[in-house]
Amino acid sequence: NASVYLGSAVGALLVGQPRMSAAGSRAQIMLSDLLFVLGALLCASAQDIRALLLGRLASGVGLGISAIAAPLFIAEVSPRERRGANATKHGVFIAVGILASICFGLPQSPPPNSPGEHLSELDCWFWRLLLGIPLVPALFQALLFKYVIPIDPPSFLVQQGCVTEARSLLYRTYGRDPPAEGDLAAGRSSRVIRLELQINELVEASASAKATPRIRIFQAVCDPFLRCALLLGFGLAAFQQLCGINALMSYSNSLFREAGILPSQLTLASTAMAATNVVASMWSSKVVDHWGRRRLLLTGSFLQAVAMAAITFAADALPRSLTGLLTVASFTVFVVSFSAGLGAVTWLYLSEIYPMEIRGAALSACGVINWLSCFVVVFGARFLSLHSSCKLFGIISFVGFVGVYLWVIETKGCSMDDSPLTPRSARSSSSLLTPTEVKERAELTAS
Repeated sequence: NASVYLGSAVGALLVGQPRMSAAGSRAQIMLSDLLFVLGALLCASAQDIRALLLGRLASGVGLGISAIAAPLFIAEVSPRERRGANATKHGVFIAVGILASICFGLPQSPPPNSPGEHLSELDCWFWRLLLGIPLVPALFQALLFKYVIPIDPPSFLVQQGCVTEARSLLYRTYGRDPPAEGDLAAGRSSRVIRLELQINELVEASASAKATPRIRIFQAVCDPFLRCALLLGFGLAAFQQLCGINALMSYSNSLFREAGILPSQLTLASTAMAATNVVASMWSSKVVDHWGRRRLLLTGSFLQAVAMAAITFAADALPRSLTGLLTVASFTVFVVSFSAGLGAVTWLYLSEIYPMEIRGAALSACGVINWLSCFVVVFGARFLSLHSSCKLFGIISFVGFVGVYLWVIETKGCSMDDSPLTPRSARSSSSLLTPTEVKERAELTAS
């Protein structure tokens, strides 16, 4: 697993490169699909540990790219009013994938306890099938994006100079046909006016981005206008992993066993937890545009801290006969709270707070921080007990809750190029985002 997370950090780093950013989110998703296919083939045919690690590394690079590109693509092609609901469905299908992976693995026996223990007939080959399964959905998605629905977001089309195509796609997104030229009645419609304003915003943002030289992350951090959004994004990306979700999921059976769950019931406990996770993700996608991003993040992180506190209390104060049941219940609450909050909202929120000029580089930096944090937590959790892990992750969840309360600003319904953290009305205060000709014009006017 560690090789996957390191590969994911590399993939996130690649997303921020100029050529990758210029390719658009659809092309990035297709590239990640090809890496998933390569990783699945290498793992399924591996003859030694090096080939297996190489396959997992390739899959990790694909994961790092798709974890950024997929929610960004969904957000860019969605109506502004339904952006949250559509983008959080990405989290729903991740939860479905986790549940499916657990179900696929049910026929396989637990790992051997010692090097001398031989594998059964099924276990000798079934692991190759499990590692090769991702090839099928990845190849299907790549072919779908290439030949069936080769649709790029309106913002990308505007950047390529295809304003007419972008306008047509934006209207189709809202279930309408663009009004014919000279159709005065349609032109006076409030919905048409709003859509035309959105196109004008995209054209203006694209022109501004083209007039702005490439901005590197360290430059943006030094810019007062961009600093707050960047530091908030870095903190939120780190918090999503430092709260311990991947560590706890990776070692859930070991933690359940330590809490007193019988070996015969470990798989049942994990499956029930994953099924509940799917339900929570679906609920989150239904309410995100009503509750808002901030409220879901606050609720989720607070319940995570409560769940970890409950497990710590059970390990200290309750008899072993009750510890197992409370541990499974609290662990399920933790996973459900994460899925409804940090899991569903983090990348949606990050895709909404950065202007077009730095969006690719900023999301790339957030991705690198996110996956390196994941690597540190998953690797470090191997050396912690159930009590120590829950105490640590509970403290981190509570600190994150306080941070969300203090610094996260609501973004539901806002334009992706005019967020409350980086409003267009205040762009003139940024020396990096103000085009050269605008500066010169302002200087001439002042003189």
